Parts: sequence; structure tokens; C-alpha cells
Amino acid sequence: MAACPSGAIYKRAEDGIVLVDQDRCRGWRQCITGCPYKKIYFNHRSGKAEKCTFCYPRLEVGLPTVCAETCVGRLRYIGVILYDADRVTEAALADEKDLYEAQLDLMLDPNDPQVIADAKANDIPTDWIAAAQRSPVYALIKHFKVALPLHPEYRTMPMVWYVPPLSPVVDLLKDQGHDSEAGGNLFGAIDALRIPVEYLAELFTAGDSAVVTGVLQKLAAMRSYMRDVTLGRERQPELAEAVGMDGAAIEQMYRLLAIAKYEDRYVIPKAHSEQAHNLEEMGCSVDFEGTMGGAGVYDHGFGSSSGRLVPVAIESYADAKARQQDASGA
Repeated sequence: MAACPSGAIYKRAEDGIVLVDQDRCRGWRQCITGCPYKKIYFNHRSGKAEKCTFCYPRLEVGLPTVCAETCVGRLRYIGVILYDADRVTEAALADEKDLYEAQLDLMLDPNDPQVIADAKANDIPTDWIAAAQRSPVYALIKHFKVALPLHPEYRTMPMVWYVPPLSPVVDLLKDQGHDSEAGGNLFGAIDALRIPVEYLAELFTAGDSAVVTGVLQKLAAMRSYMRDVTLGRERQPELAEAVGMDGAAIEQMYRLLAIAKYEDRYVIPKAHSEQAHNLEEMGCSVDFEGTMGGAGVYDHGFGSSSGRLVPVAIESYADAKARQQDASGA
């Protein structure tokens, strides 16, 4: 955002989605150079910078992003997180080894009565608070602590988190002829991952491999514990205890990671806006009166001019072509 000379990149206050205002973009491409994740690209046809919009028109009506909804592996989750905005800068400036915990500390417990009271005092709608309480993202990040931030050392406070892969452990054990689901075998093989723990730590915890190992051990314990449940064998509570959990928590985590239903994976409250009627023609959510862009900057019927009466003609292709020819004298 800071790299753009035109100020075309902005973060939506209502949901944190970062967008590129196509009207303001002048194609300087400084954002492409500055993006630490290399996720902004240049459209040579339009001469504008573009990036993922997180399908914000869908989110505004309570629908998940297209990539999440169409993911065959059901790997993506979307939810609301309440956080202490006043402490973001402090967390971003923490020592590198403390960045992961500092970002966790920003996230507020949506079931805490004081947090609920403060949220209502700051005009957060009740349905958004309820969505935060059911958020699968909060559960994976803060409750179970199996999701990790991408490159926290960039200090951008990313809100897209990842669960490290465990499958390569299972593949390795199978190839060696071992029982790939036995808890002792899984724990012992974590240090022999096809994707080294140290590499995962460089991605997710600024090099702290102990955190990544702890996450992989939780996933391994869940895999082994649930195999006994599925096969009707006696549960092994010591597996859960070895990773600081109990059997009920293991089964709860399994339901969320393995067999979560649609409504459990996507908990998306609908948008709230005093200018709700503007959603019909809205091109840029910040182009309201008194916000960036301001009303009246553009003369077309989208963005800042949204919500006004716009004459729309419904005509056939032949009628439109005839009208254009008459106007041009052709």
C-alpha cells in the first residue's frame, strides 16, 4: 500500500480486504516490486496493477470466495476475527522470535463478556460478533493453534494462515514398511519430513522450528487417535495428553479439519452499510461522501457516483447498432 505513488491501494475498513482502485492506478508498478508476497501483477492490456479481490461482492452477501467454494479438497476456511487494533503496531515491532505469539495476543476471545461489550460499544453488529464466536479461522489459529501465519517477519500482520502439511510423514513411513498411523511412529518421523521442519519454520514462524513441530505433533496425534475411533478400538488418551489436549478436543479438531460441513467452514456475516442502496451500483466501497475518493470525483454511474439515479436503456443488439450508426451518420 505504501509503495503506490498514486495512493490507489487501500484496505477496506469493514473487512480488511486490500484492493487496487482501478481509477486511481497509473501503472507505476511500484506495488509489484514492493509486495513481499509477489501477489500483485500488471495487466498489460489495461495498463493497471491488479490483485486478488477476495471476491468481496460475494462476501458482502455472505458467500465464500470462489476459490474456497470450488476447492476439491475443502482446504479453505473463512471466518471473522476480533482483534485489538490499538496494539497492532506494538505487535508488528516485536522481536522476530516473538512475532507469532504477538500476533496471537492481538486476537480477542469473542466469548469474553468484556470483549463483547467493547465490540458493541464500537458499533460492531451483533451478527458479526456471533459469527466471530463460530469462526473456524479463530478456532484453528487461537483455540487449537494449528494454523500459522505466512512470513510473520515481514511484519504485515497477515490474516491468511496455513496449516503445515503432515502427509509427507505418512508417505515416508509407508515406503519404509512401517504402520504409518501409529502415534509413536508418526511422532518419531516428524524430523524426517520430505519437507524439512526447518523450511516450514522459515515460512511460518520466522525460523522457530519448535512451534512447527508442535503443530505437526498435534496433527499426528489426531490422525492416530481418530484411527482407533474409526475402527472401534479403545481410545488412547495418552496420545492427546502428549500434545496438551484431551480426547474431546482431538475429536472437535478432527470434525473441523476433516469433515466440517459447508456452514462450519464458511462463517461469513453479511455486510452492514448505512449506504446499503449504493450496493446496487457500487464499484468502490470507500467512494462514499467524506471518504477516500469522495463523492463527485467521477461522473460515471459507478463508485463515487453510485446510488444516484442512472438512466439505463434496455435494447436489443440491433437497436443499439442502429442508434450508434444514426449518431455517427454512418
